[in-house]
Amino acid sequence: MQRPLLFSGIVVVLLVHLTLLWIYYSPSPKVLAGDEATYHEAASRIVQGMSPDLDLLWPPLYAWFLALLLKLGGGTLLLVQAVQILMLAAVAWLFRDLWIRFEGRGLAADVLALVLLAYPPLVAFAHYLWPEILHLTLFTAALWILAVRRHQWPWLVALGLLLGLALLSKSLLGPFLPALLLPLLLEGSWRQRVLRTSLVLACLAAVIAPTLISNHREHGVLAIADSSRFNLWVGLKDESRRNLVRPIVSKEQRRYEKSAEDFRRRNEILDDKIREYLREEGWLPVLGNQLSRQYFRLLDKDSFLTDQLPGGGFVERDRGYLEAPRSVAAGIRWASYGMYALILLGAAAGLVLTSPRGKPWTWMILAFLAYNLALFLLLHVKTRYRVQFLPFLAVYACYAFDAWSRVRAGERPSPEIRTCIAGGAVAALLLFLAFGGPWLD
Repeated sequence: MQRPLLFSGIVVVLLVHLTLLWIYYSPSPKVLAGDEATYHEAASRIVQGMSPDLDLLWPPLYAWFLALLLKLGGGTLLLVQAVQILMLAAVAWLFRDLWIRFEGRGLAADVLALVLLAYPPLVAFAHYLWPEILHLTLFTAALWILAVRRHQWPWLVALGLLLGLALLSKSLLGPFLPALLLPLLLEGSWRQRVLRTSLVLACLAAVIAPTLISNHREHGVLAIADSSRFNLWVGLKDESRRNLVRPIVSKEQRRYEKSAEDFRRRNEILDDKIREYLREEGWLPVLGNQLSRQYFRLLDKDSFLTDQLPGGGFVERDRGYLEAPRSVAAGIRWASYGMYALILLGAAAGLVLTSPRGKPWTWMILAFLAYNLALFLLLHVKTRYRVQFLPFLAVYACYAFDAWSRVRAGERPSPEIRTCIAGGAVAALLLFLAFGGPWLD
């Protein structure tokens, strides 16, 4: 990247981080929202030498991660935020390195890193007490090993450990593991394929086994955590195309907790309710209803950052940045909207302009995007659930940026009319899902 552009990008990154940290603490600290309070309470119990007392709806790792940093930091959140900011920087570096390895050096590699470090709703999660940044770091590091070091045995041990920790932080990654490990099964002799995959799975199992055993003894369930039935039920019953509008999660969670004494019985009751609902409503009407709502919720322009700014849904519930200056909050909100729109426009163009043929790593990206779309067609979805695939949207946006740069430099011809029409259609759909939900409610 040319030095003036690099310097400008670094200034923007620093401005975003410092501004968000400033409104987090001044004139009063942000009030914890949603699951932040649950994780903070669990971590505080661990620091005091007690059990975290987390329901199996929540994976356990983040509470322990948070407890360690709270203890080392004397109970303040500053060390937590500093470590998570470094983790976000590691994510940006790893994606930049992957781009350079597979696409070559160029301006797009630096742009990709700067987007991940400067997009306010993503940066804000480095300050929050949700497991998104921890999970994203573990997942990205695992992807990097799969792409770059999968032929080296010590790195395969690290891969298994990272995937195990990723599952302990967010268990929704579990069903995607077969696709994720597919590169290990497609190269080398059968003996190498089996040994490499077995080594990764053995290391993964070693990480998650203590949690599985503990939960089986205590709850009779061989699982890290299991919110799938609860999230499926809430996803089927959600009423709005936007997060925090006519929410039903708290009400359904209270019903869930009161339905039975133990975890297994509560899930059995949910199974019965889900089957009865599907039988009464019918699969086709249910799918039509889900299609009319779920992707609006997933891709909505608002995020857990803008929802916590003055005027947002969390602030209406006395959570979030309650006393942030209105002018600063407005600037952050519109910068977030604008940058999100550019990412979606770029991702749409990149998807149309870039063929996965001859690009193995883009097949993995496409598979993960498809997995998320399939998963959240039915499960309860919030905007924070797109954090795990947001870097992949940024990758495709940078494909579009790289193509535009090459056209300007005369290195490749302008796209055909039909390609432009297809890109425009995909962009219009994504922008409608992001910004059009309130028009339909």
